[in-house]
Amino acid sequence: MSYRQITASNKYRAKKQEYECEECGNKFTPLHHGNTKRFCSHKCANTHRWKVWVRKPKKIETRQCERCGNIYERPGNYSISQWSVRRFCSIRCAADAMRINDGLTRNERHAKKKGRKKKGTEEWLEMIRARTKEGMARPDIRAKLSKPRRPKSLERRIAHSDLLKGRMPKNILNGNRKFGNVQRGHYDCSKGEMFFRSKWEANYALYLDFLVKQGEIKNWMYEEDTFMFERIKLGTRSYTPDFKIFNNDETVEYHEVKGYMDQRSKTKLKRMYIYYPEIVIILVDRSFYSEIVKKFKGIIEFY
Repeated sequence: MSYRQITASNKYRAKKQEYECEECGNKFTPLHHGNTKRFCSHKCANTHRWKVWVRKPKKIETRQCERCGNIYERPGNYSISQWSVRRFCSIRCAADAMRINDGLTRNERHAKKKGRKKKGTEEWLEMIRARTKEGMARPDIRAKLSKPRRPKSLERRIAHSDLLKGRMPKNILNGNRKFGNVQRGHYDCSKGEMFFRSKWEANYALYLDFLVKQGEIKNWMYEEDTFMFERIKLGTRSYTPDFKIFNNDETVEYHEVKGYMDQRSKTKLKRMYIYYPEIVIILVDRSFYSEIVKKFKGIIEFY
């Protein structure tokens, strides 16, 4: 080191002096920075900078949903491109906006697009009638329809009867067109609203409610038990009485309401007498029912 360098270094050291730290207040002598240092350490400098730092408020971007109209904020993980194309506040709103509200199902909309007629409409019925008329004019179809059908074998008839055993016949379950005046439907009684297969059965249920109130019987139930005729392979193989009556002496009997006794009903009662002779069945026919209505008309409000 030369003489001039040593002399300059001594002069620089002579100018140094002690300063007070602006953060902690300790005395320190700066060794560099040209005597412009304000803090004794980096820790004090960072602490002071964090205290006096003016923080800008976070910018919150909002947008209005095009579906429900609610105001929603931009998620923190969304990029600028994602935020620029977003239109709805949730997946549900986006799905509702994409759904077509025209009252049609997907298949019906596809059929409409293809020019097909909606099933059940008058146009569809006219098209079916025209196709049927055109098909019936064809000689091959007429010959096929006029060909006699092969009768069912005994095994097939028994299998079909096994499948329907214990079920209610369709003409009674869905509506008997042969007897249109039976007025089946829902009627009110002591057990609430119940479905009866005729208005006579509903009125007889009111009569049984009256007997329960008078203490003549304990209780009654509607179509509770089904009796099977196991040895019968074809025809009438089961029977469900209308009302099950619980008497005060702990005995049980069944009441059958019949305005008209057809051949099927006669067969059921005959087979009940053969297969279940211990079961007591009381037949409520037209005369018995008319007598009840005439006697209790002023006491019971019949339908």
